[in-house]
Amino acid sequence: SKMQNKLIKIINYTSISLVFLSSLILFLSIQYPQILKNKFLIKNINIIGDDKSDKQDIKNSVLAQNKDLYLIKLQSLKEVIEAQEWVKKVNIKKTFPSTIEINITENDPFAVYVSDQDTYLIDVDGSFITKVNQDTYDHNLLIVRGNQSNLNLESLIKKINIHFPSLIKKIKTLEFVEERRWNLSLNNNLIIKLPDENVGKSLINLKSLFIEEKILESNVIEIDLRINGRASLKVLDGEIKYGVDEI
Repeated sequence: SKMQNKLIKIINYTSISLVFLSSLILFLSIQYPQILKNKFLIKNINIIGDDKSDKQDIKNSVLAQNKDLYLIKLQSLKEVIEAQEWVKKVNIKKTFPSTIEINITENDPFAVYVSDQDTYLIDVDGSFITKVNQDTYDHNLLIVRGNQSNLNLESLIKKINIHFPSLIKKIKTLEFVEERRWNLSLNNNLIIKLPDENVGKSLINLKSLFIEEKILESNVIEIDLRINGRASLKVLDGEIKYGVDEI
């Protein structure tokens, strides 16, 4: 009908006009960005997930990049915010005309990295969170020592979680020895020496010692797993007091 044809023409003209207008705005914004300059000034900065992060520092970082929502570069801003203490990753979104939304995922302290000079909180992946005083950190956290230990921490924790997950809560100190293997010191001061390779298999054997031989109830003070397929036990008084044989 004539009415339908007229309606279709109106819809088509409207669609073409909108596409043209959008294209024109896009073209002008790319070729002549100054046209839109100061038209979308940032008035609201909404931040969530900033439990430990400094909210004002983050806001200052935004405005230091650019006060114009249209012109601000999100990737550059993301890199600046993620460089701050506590911030692990961040998602940023522009909401026109004047709001920027920032969603922060913070680092979760997993351990304390202790070097000769400084002490740092680190995440489970070994990334540094913040420098701390040796006397003020949470003493329930693991202590990690040794050169390059933070870079190798995540790999060890993954292996422990796979092969002997209940061991994590018993560990007091992790020491990366000669940049190649780990010594574990437990809360009861039992020392476990892991090998350079086949760590997963060694952890399975260690779990068997704990469960079947009840090592924690004996006077064993050191378990040496550095030789493949063998566990050498050191006892406090020279003789095992709980019926555990040297394996």
